[in-house]
Amino acid sequence: QAQKLAERCKGIGLNAVYSSDLLRALQTSQIIASTVKCGLSVSPALREIDMGDIYKKSWDHYPELFAKWVLHREDIPYPNGENGADVWKRCSALLLQIVQEPHEKVAIVAHGGTIRSIVCGALEIAQQKRFLFGAPPENCSITVMKYIEAENQYFLYTFNDFSHLKTI
Repeated sequence: QAQKLAERCKGIGLNAVYSSDLLRALQTSQIIASTVKCGLSVSPALREIDMGDIYKKSWDHYPELFAKWVLHREDIPYPNGENGADVWKRCSALLLQIVQEPHEKVAIVAHGGTIRSIVCGALEIAQQKRFLFGAPPENCSITVMKYIEAENQYFLYTFNDFSHLKTI
Protein backbone atom coordinates (compact mmCIF):
# COMPACT_ATOMS: atom_id res chain seq x y z
CA GLN A 1 0.00 0.00 0.00
CA ALA A 2 2.77 2.44 0.91
CA GLN A 3 4.58 1.77 -2.36
CA LYS A 4 1.40 2.34 -4.37
CA LEU A 5 0.86 5.60 -2.47
CA ALA A 6 4.46 6.64 -3.13
CA GLU A 7 4.08 5.92 -6.85
CA ARG A 8 0.97 8.08 -6.96
CA CYS A 9 2.80 10.87 -5.11
CA LYS A 10 5.64 10.78 -7.65
CA GLY A 11 3.72 12.91 -10.14
CA ILE A 12 2.49 15.43 -7.57
CA GLY A 13 5.78 17.26 -7.15
CA LEU A 14 6.07 17.00 -3.39
CA ASN A 15 8.66 19.22 -1.74
CA ALA A 16 8.58 17.63 1.72
CA VAL A 17 7.00 14.91 3.82
CA TYR A 18 5.98 15.34 7.47
CA SER A 19 5.22 12.27 9.51
CA SER A 20 4.00 10.99 12.83
CA ASP A 21 6.78 9.29 14.75
CA LEU A 22 4.69 6.14 15.23
CA LEU A 23 6.13 3.16 13.36
CA ARG A 24 3.54 2.48 10.64
CA ALA A 25 3.29 6.15 9.62
CA LEU A 26 7.06 6.55 9.79
CA GLN A 27 7.65 3.52 7.55
CA THR A 28 5.09 4.85 5.05
CA SER A 29 6.61 8.34 5.04
CA GLN A 30 10.11 6.94 4.48
CA ILE A 31 8.90 5.06 1.41
CA ILE A 32 7.21 8.20 0.06
CA ALA A 33 10.19 10.47 0.74
CA SER A 34 12.68 8.09 -0.87
CA THR A 35 10.45 7.49 -3.90
CA VAL A 36 9.74 11.18 -4.60
CA LYS A 37 13.22 12.22 -3.42
CA CYS A 38 12.30 14.88 -0.90
CA GLY A 39 13.02 15.67 2.73
CA LEU A 40 11.31 14.02 5.68
CA SER A 41 10.47 15.66 9.02
CA VAL A 42 9.14 13.59 11.92
CA SER A 43 6.94 14.96 14.70
CA PRO A 44 5.10 13.44 17.67
CA ALA A 45 2.46 16.16 17.11
CA LEU A 46 1.06 13.99 14.30
CA ARG A 47 0.46 10.92 16.48
CA GLU A 48 -2.93 9.23 16.58
CA ILE A 49 -5.49 10.43 19.10
CA ASP A 50 -4.71 9.04 22.55
CA MET A 51 -7.62 6.78 23.43
CA GLY A 52 -6.41 6.52 27.04
CA ASP A 53 -8.05 3.76 29.02
CA ILE A 54 -10.07 2.54 26.03
CA TYR A 55 -6.88 0.81 24.80
CA LYS A 56 -6.74 -1.16 28.05
CA LYS A 57 -10.34 -1.60 29.17
CA SER A 58 -12.66 -0.98 26.18
CA TRP A 59 -15.89 1.01 26.22
CA ASP A 60 -17.59 -1.77 28.23
CA HIS A 61 -16.16 -0.19 31.39
CA TYR A 62 -17.66 3.22 30.55
CA PRO A 63 -21.28 2.62 29.45
CA GLU A 64 -22.63 6.08 30.41
CA LEU A 65 -19.74 7.87 28.73
CA PHE A 66 -20.04 5.65 25.65
CA ALA A 67 -23.77 6.44 25.37
CA LYS A 68 -22.88 10.16 25.18
CA TRP A 69 -19.78 9.68 23.00
CA VAL A 70 -21.55 7.63 20.34
CA LEU A 71 -24.04 10.48 19.70
CA HIS A 72 -21.18 12.75 18.54
CA ARG A 73 -22.88 15.84 19.92
CA GLU A 74 -19.91 16.77 22.10
CA ASP A 75 -16.16 16.44 21.73
CA ILE A 76 -15.88 14.02 24.63
CA PRO A 77 -12.35 12.93 25.55
CA TYR A 78 -11.52 9.28 25.85
CA PRO A 79 -11.11 8.37 29.55
CA ASN A 80 -7.61 9.54 30.55
CA GLY A 81 -6.97 10.31 26.89
CA GLU A 82 -7.59 13.04 24.35
CA ASN A 83 -10.48 14.52 22.44
CA GLY A 84 -10.45 16.05 18.96
CA ALA A 85 -9.68 19.54 20.29
CA ASP A 86 -6.57 18.18 22.02
CA VAL A 87 -5.37 16.63 18.77
CA TRP A 88 -6.06 19.81 16.80
CA LYS A 89 -4.20 21.86 19.41
CA ARG A 90 -1.05 19.75 19.09
CA CYS A 91 -1.25 19.58 15.29
CA SER A 92 -2.18 23.20 14.56
CA ALA A 93 1.21 24.64 15.58
CA LEU A 94 2.94 22.25 13.19
CA LEU A 95 0.51 23.11 10.39
CA LEU A 96 1.19 26.81 10.93
CA GLN A 97 4.91 26.09 10.68
CA ILE A 98 4.41 24.05 7.51
CA VAL A 99 2.37 26.72 5.68
CA GLN A 100 5.01 29.32 6.55
CA GLU A 101 7.79 27.28 4.93
CA PRO A 102 8.65 27.78 1.26
CA HIS A 103 7.29 24.40 0.18
CA GLU A 104 4.50 24.42 -2.37
CA LYS A 105 3.34 20.83 -1.88
CA VAL A 106 3.83 18.67 1.18
CA ALA A 107 2.53 15.33 2.36
CA ILE A 108 1.54 14.75 5.95
CA VAL A 109 1.56 11.10 6.97
CA ALA A 110 -0.63 10.65 10.02
CA HIS A 111 -3.44 8.49 11.39
CA GLY A 112 -7.19 8.37 10.80
CA GLY A 113 -8.23 10.16 13.99
CA THR A 114 -5.53 12.76 13.51
CA ILE A 115 -6.52 13.38 9.91
CA ARG A 116 -10.16 13.86 10.91
CA SER A 117 -9.20 16.29 13.68
CA ILE A 118 -6.91 18.27 11.37
CA VAL A 119 -9.67 18.59 8.77
CA CYS A 120 -12.19 19.76 11.38
CA GLY A 121 -9.75 22.18 12.98
CA ALA A 122 -8.53 23.64 9.71
CA LEU A 123 -12.08 24.11 8.42
CA GLU A 124 -13.33 25.35 11.81
CA ILE A 125 -15.84 22.51 12.08
CA ALA A 126 -16.79 21.28 15.54
CA GLN A 127 -14.49 18.38 16.43
CA GLN A 128 -17.35 16.00 17.28
CA LYS A 129 -18.38 16.23 13.62
CA ARG A 130 -15.18 14.37 12.61
CA PHE A 131 -17.07 11.10 12.88
CA LEU A 132 -19.63 12.22 10.29
CA PHE A 133 -17.13 12.11 7.38
CA GLY A 134 -18.17 8.57 6.57
CA ALA A 135 -15.92 5.57 6.94
CA PRO A 136 -12.60 6.07 8.73
CA PRO A 137 -9.76 7.04 6.38
CA GLU A 138 -8.24 4.01 4.71
CA ASN A 139 -4.59 3.23 5.31
CA CYS A 140 -2.50 5.04 2.69
CA SER A 141 -5.44 7.13 1.46
CA ILE A 142 -5.03 10.73 0.34
CA THR A 143 -6.78 13.77 1.77
CA VAL A 144 -5.93 17.01 -0.01
CA MET A 145 -6.16 20.41 1.63
CA LYS A 146 -4.88 23.72 0.36
CA TYR A 147 -3.98 26.74 2.44
CA ILE A 148 -4.55 30.13 0.81
CA GLU A 149 -2.34 32.59 2.69
CA ALA A 150 -4.06 35.73 1.37
CA GLU A 151 -7.34 34.48 2.82
CA ASN A 152 -5.80 32.74 5.86
CA GLN A 153 -8.08 29.84 4.96
CA TYR A 154 -7.83 26.11 4.36
CA PHE A 155 -9.86 24.38 1.67
CA LEU A 156 -10.64 20.66 1.49
CA TYR A 157 -10.30 19.20 -2.01
CA THR A 158 -10.45 15.45 -1.42
CA PHE A 159 -10.99 13.22 1.60
CA ASN A 160 -10.00 9.56 1.91
CA ASP A 161 -9.11 8.96 -1.75
CA PHE A 162 -7.71 5.45 -2.01
CA SER A 163 -8.30 4.82 -5.72
CA HIS A 164 -4.58 4.06 -6.18
CA LEU A 165 -5.00 1.03 -3.90
CA LYS A 166 -7.83 -0.58 -5.84
CA THR A 167 -7.18 -3.34 -8.31
CA ILE A 168 -9.29 -3.85 -11.41
